[in-house]
Amino acid sequence: MNWNDGNIFYFTDFDDNMESSLVIPLTREIQKQRRLRDGRLDFYINSFGGYAHLLFNIIELVEIARRENIVVRTIVPNLAASAGSMLAITGTPGERYIGRTAEHLVHYGTTGGVEETPKQVERTSAYKSRDFQHRINLYRKYCEIPDLDSEMMDNGWFIPAAKCLKFKMADKYIDKFDIGNPED
Repeated sequence: MNWNDGNIFYFTDFDDNMESSLVIPLTREIQKQRRLRDGRLDFYINSFGGYAHLLFNIIELVEIARRENIVVRTIVPNLAASAGSMLAITGTPGERYIGRTAEHLVHYGTTGGVEETPKQVERTSAYKSRDFQHRINLYRKYCEIPDLDSEMMDNGWFIPAAKCLKFKMADKYIDKFDIGNPED
């Protein structure tokens, strides 16, 4: 279940409930945080992944927040798989945290379709190609993963925390995370 409390957001699976439970509250919180001198959003991510269209909506909001000088801290205590991984890497550099035994799952994922005509097959194939390229470009933008193109072909590529730090998918272990005060 996804939820938020003020500037703290908890992400589990990226599903249809997310639009009302997180996307709208996140938009409102960005509006609120940008008026503060030291705006901050905390994203706790413990996710098996989910719908890419929701993920990319949230990533656009994260990038808007970062352009407004809002610090976006991503915290992965255990697992950031697929969409969860892609969200975790978009946090503010220096503010992406990971548990010592946590992992990311990096892969292309799946893009569905129910094509019925040759033209639909052609169009859907082109869409899927753009979608997969978007995913790989996201990792290139935020990380330094060697052999990314070939590694992403493995649909079960789990990356342990130490390698996440090495590949710049995370910046610090969670034990360096300052949870702050409830009044902050």
